[in-house]
Amino acid sequence: MLAPPGYKDEIPAILERLRNKQTIEHLETHRQAKDGSLLQLSVTISPIFDSDGRVIAASAIARDIGERIKTEETLRKTEKLAAAGRLAATIAHEINNPLAAITNLLYLARKNPSLDGKAKRYLDLAQEELGRVAHIARQSLGFYRDTSIPGTVEISAALDEIVALYGRRIDSKGIHLETEYGPGLAIHAFPGEIRQLLSNLLVNAIDACGSGGQLRIRATSRNDWNHNRRSGVRITIADNGCGIPKPHLARLFEPFFTTKEDVGTGLGLWVSKGIVQRHGGSIRARSSTRAGESGTVFSLFLSGVVPNSPVQRIA
Repeated sequence: MLAPPGYKDEIPAILERLRNKQTIEHLETHRQAKDGSLLQLSVTISPIFDSDGRVIAASAIARDIGERIKTEETLRKTEKLAAAGRLAATIAHEINNPLAAITNLLYLARKNPSLDGKAKRYLDLAQEELGRVAHIARQSLGFYRDTSIPGTVEISAALDEIVALYGRRIDSKGIHLETEYGPGLAIHAFPGEIRQLLSNLLVNAIDACGSGGQLRIRATSRNDWNHNRRSGVRITIADNGCGIPKPHLARLFEPFFTTKEDVGTGLGLWVSKGIVQRHGGSIRARSSTRAGESGTVFSLFLSGVVPNSPVQRIA
């Protein structure tokens, strides 16, 4: 009853070892709970003897190691992501020098009076594409080379840069994107953490949208009426995807909880909530799974609007 499919063969082997007066120590296995869910356990089973030395029973101790396994797996994935980040930053740094040389050569070629109109148009297109490559390189370095010192961050500029970073994914799925930004959206924050926060939410929305889906991003100045009318920025990211079932919605911000088993670590929204809280804000989600009305809206408030302040672009 306790052994799930794939683990039932363990039971006869365990009983045989107990009959032979052997102890099973720290066997890592799976067992099935009453609700059908699987538990990852470390099991120690010892035989119990009567006065004549015969095995008459067994004593079992089972320890839930599910969280430990998830933590170890997440650490491995995190290290892979960190290595990928270091590699991306290294590549971005290495291509900057040849990019600068190519940019100068294109500039000189475009000044050549012997070029006809068609050749000049080709060079103009090459210059535009080269600018896109340079922008991607700068963004890659910006994500990796974060600063621990907070500064002034313009939310609209940060959102535009994150949208540009995932522009190809949005276009490839045919997603219709709408953005609406109000004035005065500068806050005092950690730029790298804000980029990570917005990136996490946008990627989730893109993944939720089907082909030809709709995605809307809105940012406005707002007061937090729950905390003495603090000024801040309200950001909403809405999609018309399949929605999130209520049982999952209640667990969205728990560590290690994910509905994307193959690619998710279950830490993105948990980390995002921590970033929001560190910036004196709040985050919540609303979702519907009703046919024809499905979708999800993430709404977050970040405190610390800095009106009429010089804005530092976070490229």
